[in-house]
Amino acid sequence: MHDFVIRNARIANGLGDPLIDGDLGVKDGRVAQVGTISEDAVETLDAAGAVLAPGVIDLHTHYDAQLTWDATASPAGALGVTTVVLGNCGFGIAPAPADKRKMILANLAEVEGMALASLEAGVDWGFESFSEYLDLLKTKGVYPNVAVLASHTVMRTAVMGAEGSKRPSTDEELAQMIDLFREAMQAGAVGLASSSNENHRGAGGIPIASRLANDEEFHALAAVMREFDHGVFMATCGEHHGIPFMEEMSRISERPSFYAPLFYYSHQPERGTGIVTAAANARARGVPIYAQGSCQPLSLAFTLDKAYILKAMEPWPSTEEHAELYRIFKDPAFRDAFRETLKTPDSQHIFKGRWDWVSVTVAGLTKNRDLEGRTIADIAAEQSADPFDVFLDISLEEGLRTKFTFFILNMEEDGVAELLVNDGTLVSLSDAGAHNALLCDAGYAMYFLGHWVRERGLFDLPTAIRKLTSDPADAYGIIDRGRLTEGAWADMIMFDPDTISITNMESHFDLPGNGERLLRRAPGLLGTWVNGVQVFDGHDYLSVAAPGHVLTEFASGLPRLGMDQSEAAAAE
Repeated sequence: MHDFVIRNARIANGLGDPLIDGDLGVKDGRVAQVGTISEDAVETLDAAGAVLAPGVIDLHTHYDAQLTWDATASPAGALGVTTVVLGNCGFGIAPAPADKRKMILANLAEVEGMALASLEAGVDWGFESFSEYLDLLKTKGVYPNVAVLASHTVMRTAVMGAEGSKRPSTDEELAQMIDLFREAMQAGAVGLASSSNENHRGAGGIPIASRLANDEEFHALAAVMREFDHGVFMATCGEHHGIPFMEEMSRISERPSFYAPLFYYSHQPERGTGIVTAAANARARGVPIYAQGSCQPLSLAFTLDKAYILKAMEPWPSTEEHAELYRIFKDPAFRDAFRETLKTPDSQHIFKGRWDWVSVTVAGLTKNRDLEGRTIADIAAEQSADPFDVFLDISLEEGLRTKFTFFILNMEEDGVAELLVNDGTLVSLSDAGAHNALLCDAGYAMYFLGHWVRERGLFDLPTAIRKLTSDPADAYGIIDRGRLTEGAWADMIMFDPDTISITNMESHFDLPGNGERLLRRAPGLLGTWVNGVQVFDGHDYLSVAAPGHVLTEFASGLPRLGMDQSEAAAAE
């Protein structure tokens, strides 16, 4: 007898094959049977023709801290995600020597746009080493399955302290980092994550520690991975690291590498296609190089005392002290200097002065509610004023309480579509768990199914499901997940393809210390199961014993995604 049977479903196996009408039986957390099931089960659910698919594998999250206080990793399960990968960009919380914890949290809060007060109130420091962190998650329990990347910046901080953001490592320091990384891989890390992105800054605007690593340090860490039969390397790259660097890391480690971030850049329309072409050329040489790409417009919502993306642009102030910001923002010299910055092309700057892509989301004064939803460009034109002056003056009038939304990247859909159809593009970049009060892209898969499948018709449903499930699972060596085949773990979602979508962001104050975060809902998502246990019923999380697994064993082979037969043979 099966533990659980879902009947009358349209079943997608996650491998890109056509959907079949039938039933699916679960036994001991795994898929036991697919097809027509006549035998009884302890529990039965009628899908009534809804689609039953593997759960989404989210390769790019930042739930590292949150999972120490929230086993659900909300909003993952409510948005169809059943497996999450932590530690991305090299920004985790382990290893965490007691005397470095304050620094680790302060840097994490800045670089990933998290409320430091919430982190300080919420993080359970019942660990120090990487292996102890994994043990803590196992003891506390997790709703989604969890794989963890070893964090380059955190290892640097653990060894070098504040010096990690100032200089390259010495031979002795590098040897200590190598030991920490080797210990993490032995404990079950899925690989290594790092960042050389110039927009990644720590507390007080300092460079995040991995930005100070030289190539010798990167190569030494890659060589450690070669000692193991599994592992991936992911990096959020800056101007001086690209696909050639990723290919070099893969040749040293003999493991796949994953470039981030992949967006369509309006000011550099050839940049995204150049990345996917270079990755495809590397794969043609037998080197498994992939890109993590976003499928939705990137937008950030913030008040001007927490203007995350503007802090990387001179002379925008790093302080969040209101009195000081009032003085600076009123100063005509500051305004003129920032306007000059906007006039000067700089590929490191995300915001390009597109005031038609900046809107008033929440007004701080009742009398200004009519501004909500309008762009700064529109308001400035109406007032015959300079848009930057209008932008600052609205916020100053409202006591810096105005919340603006910046639409930044992936704004031209034809350009985005060209990136998404490439098999070397892994749909991801949710950043879930980070930038909590700025954005919520954790529902990217629901957007992908609603917009790119139903509305745009860029993909058929089987292909789209494959790109969200078995493609990322196979690329990272995540065993028996991302598919609904007999013997695979029963990580599943049920949804209505005619209504699946994502809502606008809604503000909630439910982080530790009443911290704010933005959340979205997924109309049309009817249920989420992890290892055969339902964790979300379409409306809310269910109170169940946490069913997720902390993953520490991974496939030893290399991914063949995006390669023809000869290229895959060369990779092996």
